[in-house]
Amino acid sequence: MSMSAEHAEQVKDEVAVVCCRTEEGTIIAAENLEDPDIFPDMVDSGLLTIPDNCLKVKEVIGAKLTKTIDSLTPLTPDILEGIKIAEDEKEVKEETKEDLTEAKTSQIEDMVNEGKTSVSVVGGILKIQIEEGKGIDIELPFYAGQ
Repeated sequence: MSMSAEHAEQVKDEVAVVCCRTEEGTIIAAENLEDPDIFPDMVDSGLLTIPDNCLKVKEVIGAKLTKTIDSLTPLTPDILEGIKIAEDEKEVKEETKEDLTEAKTSQIEDMVNEGKTSVSVVGGILKIQIEEGKGIDIELPFYAGQ
């Protein structure tokens, strides 16, 4: 059963699954989405599997479907164009980026300049290895992009 725009606003942080077969090129609207209130029963009965990368309702409204999909298909980044990133997520990413590039960078540079620490970014992971102090080894997710 599809949703109204008002109900979609109420469940904007729930996972997005299409209610019906949806054609390639469709711009996703509330009426294309299934009401998330029924998902627990569908998952329990094996009729629906929700992947970890399933997008939220607020992220898919207005996005364009890149291929035709069957009913009860969870919406994931690989089948949509124009996904909306929530404003609060953008703010968190910006704050994280600012923290790393301003305050933390000088602290890390000080440790590296002393020759007792190595810092690298490998595969999206910030790695900090501190030899002094019993070989402290820190690895954090690192997103330098937007």
